[in-house]
Amino acid sequence: MLLEHNVVVKDPLKVGLRFASCYPNLYRSAMSSLGFHIIYDFLNHQDDVYCERVVYPYGKSLETGSPLKDFDVVGFSLQYEQDYPHVLEMLREGGLNIHKEDRSPEDPLIIAGGPCASSNPLPMTNFIDFFLVGDGEVILPDFLDKLSELDNPKEEIDAFPDVEGVFIPGKQARLVQVEDMQDAWRPIKQVHPETDNSELIPAFGRSFLLEVSRGCARGCRFCMAGCMYRPRREANLKTLIETAEQGREATGLNKIALIGGAVSDYSQIEELCQELLLRDFHVTTPSLRIESVSRNLLENLKESGLKTITIAPESTWRLRKVVNKPITNDDIRRTMKTAFDMNFNVKLYFLVGLPTETDGDLEDLVNLVRDLEVMAPNRDSLRISVNPFIPKPHTPFQWAEFNPKDIKSRVKYLKKQVKNRHFKVENPNKSLMQYVLSVGDADLAHIIEDSSHRKVPLGEWKKLIPQWNLGDNLPWRDIDVNIDDEYLIDEYNKALNGDLTPWCETFGCYHCGACD
Repeated sequence: MLLEHNVVVKDPLKVGLRFASCYPNLYRSAMSSLGFHIIYDFLNHQDDVYCERVVYPYGKSLETGSPLKDFDVVGFSLQYEQDYPHVLEMLREGGLNIHKEDRSPEDPLIIAGGPCASSNPLPMTNFIDFFLVGDGEVILPDFLDKLSELDNPKEEIDAFPDVEGVFIPGKQARLVQVEDMQDAWRPIKQVHPETDNSELIPAFGRSFLLEVSRGCARGCRFCMAGCMYRPRREANLKTLIETAEQGREATGLNKIALIGGAVSDYSQIEELCQELLLRDFHVTTPSLRIESVSRNLLENLKESGLKTITIAPESTWRLRKVVNKPITNDDIRRTMKTAFDMNFNVKLYFLVGLPTETDGDLEDLVNLVRDLEVMAPNRDSLRISVNPFIPKPHTPFQWAEFNPKDIKSRVKYLKKQVKNRHFKVENPNKSLMQYVLSVGDADLAHIIEDSSHRKVPLGEWKKLIPQWNLGDNLPWRDIDVNIDDEYLIDEYNKALNGDLTPWCETFGCYHCGACD
């Protein structure tokens, strides 16, 4: 039996709407997702709604043990494409048919939101009634109003595109966002487990999740979140301190995990950390941007108990210009030297298989890694992680090629050359599957269904590799994420020439379409 604090208890028989919020990945991932907390807290603040959580691999809720078929609405959070088969497993476990046309009017409405639902939900359209594109707290009020107007929502699906942010295949939708972070939903009574089971401890440990910002406009050409969720919006410093204090009172948690599109870009990051430290909080954070890491910030994080910092150089200087991440090798060395001098461990993230990458670039990457390894005070101080580059929708690289054969040979070369004991490379086969699911269309339904029953041979995935070219009708064309196609094409061509686009917050607007 799992002991959780701050679970919402309502009588399911005394509410008008039962909503199952489903996370198609393991509990520790679910409880590390601020979006999952926001949906749960927001919906349970509505008097006539009871939101319960269902987490993979189960099909019953954590709150009452009710199967999915007992709910009015079942909503999935699609954070990762590789979770798509899990959605189908959960539907079956919950007593529901996976195909939307085979479900009856008495069955729940099955919806999905999250980054994958906003970028390219087409592969999941056979299984999901419709998708929410954008921020939940903006879409849900109108969605709930529309639900209350309809006698049988399942039979009146066509009424839902009236709600801004609802996408039904064949129709168009626009991504909607919180425009002012003062309007963002801040869950105070966050649910957290009390357990010694490492498989159930959330990724940030026993932490209160504090959202400092949304969006990032740095313009990295491979980053879907950085393209879709523009412009960057910051929470007020006073509001953040108040939220942290209220959170500690409601949860008893003394550790704050700072959450945001680019946490270290927060304009008052040093003041925020100092204020939290003065109030006896410990602070942790996901990866830091090298451009915005200062010694002062690291000192605050060190005092707070942080032991490891994560930075992402991505590749060599030449390829950093291709992806529009203009940090120099000296910038990386400077940050790492400061970190090592302060007894931090450092984790580095690199990409392999980027557009225009050559064998020479790979040799340069190995040499760079060896140079950086020499800086480490001991062999446990440095961890290196390499991921194959995956083209993503709504980015300048959505037209780039993914060549599994090339990726495999490059990964093999790196494994042979890099001797770091903490060197980790993402399996290229997994990356191939993720690529297919990222940029595919509704024709992928059969392989998603197959994958929910068995391990599908790699050869079957390879047959489904698409290759999109400039001018093609892309599967996600009906979803407007407020970024102009002309801007993406221009950025793609600049990438191929190795030309940089400086940060708009410093150098001025490039008319990408995100700002009025």
